[in-house]
Amino acid sequence: MFALSKRWRGLLGTLLATGTIAGFAAVAAAPAAHATFPGSNGPVVYVNFGDSSLHVVDPTTGVDSLICTSSACGGVVVDHLGVTADGRTVAFANTTGIATVPITGGGFTQVTTAPCGSCDVNPNFTPDGSTIVFERSSTLSRVAATGGAVSSIFGAPPGDVFGNQVSPDGSQVAFIDETSCCHLATIPYNGGAGGLETVRSNGNVFDDMLSWSPDGTKIAVRDTVDCAAIAFVPATASNAVPTCFPNSVSSDYDPQWSPDGTKIVVGDTGNHMGVLNANGIGRTDFSNPTSFDSEFWAVQATTTTTTAPGPTTTTTTPPPPCSGTLTGTAFKGSNPKPQKALAGVIVAAGSASSSTNGAGAYSITVPCGTVTKTATGPATKTRVCHFGSKSGPTSVTVTVTNGSVDIENLFCKKK
Repeated sequence: MFALSKRWRGLLGTLLATGTIAGFAAVAAAPAAHATFPGSNGPVVYVNFGDSSLHVVDPTTGVDSLICTSSACGGVVVDHLGVTADGRTVAFANTTGIATVPITGGGFTQVTTAPCGSCDVNPNFTPDGSTIVFERSSTLSRVAATGGAVSSIFGAPPGDVFGNQVSPDGSQVAFIDETSCCHLATIPYNGGAGGLETVRSNGNVFDDMLSWSPDGTKIAVRDTVDCAAIAFVPATASNAVPTCFPNSVSSDYDPQWSPDGTKIVVGDTGNHMGVLNANGIGRTDFSNPTSFDSEFWAVQATTTTTTAPGPTTTTTTPPPPCSGTLTGTAFKGSNPKPQKALAGVIVAAGSASSSTNGAGAYSITVPCGTVTKTATGPATKTRVCHFGSKSGPTSVTVTVTNGSVDIENLFCKKK
């Protein structure tokens, strides 16, 4: 059952166990020192397993934006994601191997090519962003973030590694060992001494995502035998029973700590997003997004500026919002000639709209995602506007990616 837990968690039953609150005050109070992702909490990046697209979502409001569709990013594989420590670059698996894309969207960069398609999975960055650690055919591997030769990491069992993540200080790699399914283990990033891993938990950990706390002292896991679902193991433990989060429920999966260490994001009932307080008390469940999977909580992007001889200052600079443009020209009837341009047509897309000018042109900037366009006026009693051609639809749904420009003309013919 463990080997199927990640892929079939929506179908398999889970066991419910009670947890204790002991030790949770220490989790909430821990400082974010030497963390891979320290700083202010930024967006949560995730894979929509319904259409295998990449998204970011605001974990306080639930507002969702598309990074790229599956096809635009080379056939996204529903598997774990990684984000650089500056909060700007996402690593993901596609049908070719491991790739990266800006968190704001745009063109992707292919980093690895695996001979069997999606055999390269579960990428995450080292703290300096120079290297991506991932699994090739379930063997712990690494490659320069710019691409190049792939090497295995000595000390992890070949063919039996799942869900790896580099520690906040870059010295260790945690992973699920599926040899005798399943337990949490760690090895030094530069290779385990004598080829031996250190077993951190008992054998009840699911082959699900895991996450280091930003202070590097704890590792969040999924354990539905000892706990309801989400738990943590001290990073220095040996064969420990995980400590349960009392605010977790049996349907929670894919735990990921927030950059400030105060919260944990999970997938929850109905494949929505849930945010647990890391002190074990309270949680927030969102109705959106749906098909939420393989998430990673990124830091808020920052910019460092030095003005000689003045001090160095760091300011929080959110990445530009993901958006695209909808544009085109409206014409009277079916003839797309300049003299047939029609002014005053109102084109609406979600909450945004634009009226065609004297040349019949419209332009609307809208957030990334799926949006439906409609058109009305100016002579609604005598004309009806069709998208694309005189016999086209009166409304049309388009997918907007970052920087995309969708050009579609309107033909407003008499009724």
